[in-house]
Amino acid sequence: MSADPVQTHVAQQLKHDAPLIACRFDPTGRFVFAGAQDNKVLRWDLMTEGKTNLPAHDSWVRSFGFSTAGDVLVTGGYDGRLVWWPAAAEAPPAAPAAEGQPAPLPELKPVRVVDAHAGWIRAVAVSPDGQFLASCGNDLKVKLWQMSDGSFVREFAGHERHIYNVAFHPSGQRLVSGDLMGKF
Repeated sequence: MSADPVQTHVAQQLKHDAPLIACRFDPTGRFVFAGAQDNKVLRWDLMTEGKTNLPAHDSWVRSFGFSTAGDVLVTGGYDGRLVWWPAAAEAPPAAPAAEGQPAPLPELKPVRVVDAHAGWIRAVAVSPDGQFLASCGNDLKVKLWQMSDGSFVREFAGHERHIYNVAFHPSGQRLVSGDLMGKF
């Protein structure tokens, strides 16, 4: 099924009180995740419009990677952290709001947090078989991690400028990274 640009329209608007700098649908299409300038990672349920906070980063989040089943989300932040989340988990109810204050958002707890890079993480990618996560950033390195437990696998060096993107070949046999100077 191909999209018809003539039929494009605004189907739904979801809001947050700070600018959003990245967003991505989960593989099931149930949720949309966003990174905001207030350092929050947010999840909206597209059916209920319920919003959940995913707190664990101390800076902006611009990259999202999902397990092949869509049940695990990994976020990469400008704080150098990779954070694993239960993407579809139900969040416990939020505490009641203090008088005169807005109601707090329900929060998900991270599964694991890894201090992965010295500086910004610009991109993450999950291998087609779902076994590996690749990350890259301003430390001029591409790193490979086990998706299942977050353990470090190996590091690739060679870029001379900040690395802005990383992607697996559909076969899973190759990994490409691109830097600020236009080099792969």
